[in-house]
Amino acid sequence: MRLTTLLCYFLLLSSITHAQDKIVRNYGYPPLVPGIAELKIGDRVPDILIDKIINNDQRSIRTSDYKDKLLVLDFWDIYCTTCIASMPKLDSLQKVFGDQVKLLSVTYQPEEIISKFFKTNRFLNEHQPPVNRPSVVDDRILRTYFHYETNPHVVWIYKGKVVAITGGEYITDKNIQTLLDGKVVDWPLKSEQFDITTPFVTLNPLWQDASESPYYGYSVMTGQTTSVPRQGGINFIQDNVHNRTRVAIFNQDVLATYQMLLYNTRSDDFNEKNGYLTTHPSRNIFEVKDPSRITYKKEYGEYTDWLKKNAICYEQVKQGLINRTIMTKLAVQDLNSRLALYARYEKRKVKCLIFVKTDKPVTDTMAVENGGTLLPFLIVNLDVLRKYPPFIDETGYDGALNLQQFDGTIAGLRKEMQRHNLDLIEAEREIEVMVISDAQIQ
Repeated sequence: MRLTTLLCYFLLLSSITHAQDKIVRNYGYPPLVPGIAELKIGDRVPDILIDKIINNDQRSIRTSDYKDKLLVLDFWDIYCTTCIASMPKLDSLQKVFGDQVKLLSVTYQPEEIISKFFKTNRFLNEHQPPVNRPSVVDDRILRTYFHYETNPHVVWIYKGKVVAITGGEYITDKNIQTLLDGKVVDWPLKSEQFDITTPFVTLNPLWQDASESPYYGYSVMTGQTTSVPRQGGINFIQDNVHNRTRVAIFNQDVLATYQMLLYNTRSDDFNEKNGYLTTHPSRNIFEVKDPSRITYKKEYGEYTDWLKKNAICYEQVKQGLINRTIMTKLAVQDLNSRLALYARYEKRKVKCLIFVKTDKPVTDTMAVENGGTLLPFLIVNLDVLRKYPPFIDETGYDGALNLQQFDGTIAGLRKEMQRHNLDLIEAEREIEVMVISDAQIQ
């Protein structure tokens, strides 16, 4: 397997993102088709011609072809890392359910861009076999029938009727089987009406006076809310007009929320060098009585059911233009208090795999622009796989290597390193980890 998957992709995928100073809401969608009414849950779907399908045995299909089956439309684009990450799962589910279900990806983007994307995307092509999802391209008609502003956006059509409109997390074998068994579902409707730049709280009729106070500020935490799309990343806004700062996170589990906030408490320079710190399970230590409220595991049951009980929305607003580092530190302190937890970065001894130099010069190097791999990039890609102990680079080598495929084992990777006159050893090291403990309330 190749290990040069782009660093930025995994950082986006894990939602450990830099704060945003503004929210960009122009997605470049083409205009809707005039004269077509939007379909809602419970509506009967007309006989729609769906054409321009790539990676499919048919270039076009009709919704009437699935009048007795389940048709799932998964709206996506190449900028949606969550959508891309789910594609191998969609392929697997299609194979499991066969002709009973059609899982069809849909994008407004042109065929030229999408065809090139499937040919060149390393994440999808590293799978065996490579993932080439059947996808509608150049779509206007389906978006007109099923309006959306954010991806992923999933429309479930069973026996010719719209039965659900959800986020991508609802595409599971259990949910598909539930519909095939003829059961009625009551999944939360994915909302498209919420403006993420709008504060949670407006204290009418006192809000206008209160918001002008030099002491103005508040924080709010709620559980999962269906009125807000599930989004990764931190919404960080400095409002120059009203002289206040806002940080907000929507429908994330507790672990992801702390990961994002703590990541943003560090400098950009630190994060550029250590962006992978919290992507590896060994770098996340839980010292709590009930870890099930912090992050999901399969033994906790269905993921969507777990999210309903454990996902949170969080917002903090402060008077003044406060920089990102200070604002996220304040948010961590506040969240600790609200959740009776204590989250922080801390040095702990952990079993690691360590790249070390030998007494021989490094061989088979290659410039980055020609496809060479820097060791920090290799470490990110290895850590994000979550199948090895954390990796550390103690070589002092800052060049790039012409890495070859290896068999996926530590022994195989060590052999590849030795080919470059480097080595790989296993030892304990004191490294920085994220620790979440139960708060010690006096």
